[in-house]
Amino acid sequence: MRVLVALAVGLAVEITVLVLVGQAIGFWGLLGVLVLSAVVGFWALRHEGRRSLVELGRAARSGRPAEAEVADGMYVALAGVLLVVPGLLSTLAALVLLVPPVRRALARRAADRAVRAGSARMGPTVTVAGVGGPAGPTWGARPDPAGTRSFRGTVIEARPADDPDS
Repeated sequence: MRVLVALAVGLAVEITVLVLVGQAIGFWGLLGVLVLSAVVGFWALRHEGRRSLVELGRAARSGRPAEAEVADGMYVALAGVLLVVPGLLSTLAALVLLVPPVRRALARRAADRAVRAGSARMGPTVTVAGVGGPAGPTWGARPDPAGTRSFRGTVIEARPADDPDS
């Protein structure tokens, strides 16, 4: 219910701002501002989205946890959704989200909040495994003296290797 109320209030504020700006600069001026903000926003989204994907790929190839890159990508996606919504305030919010230092600060704050809420003991961890470069997986094969092919970790989804449905 709170979400619906927040969306309704946000929509009302967005429409009010559009009407006030339209009265001040005229219909064609408002249309020009909306088109210009959309073009600039889409360019920035494309640039920052590509950068986020490159960083995620680097984290995956190095085998290090990629929670920062995943959070970065989520904020870029949120900026994309805000750009689709026509309006000046949503476009402004999207452009602010496309600034890398702002996204990093938001990601740190979200991780801290998750730790305080108890939903993450040591912060969120996302590790992209099994992705390698041209020479194979960069995290490589680890010595396994017992020949058990085992590792420490958390099973998210498991299926027996000889399962005919897989």
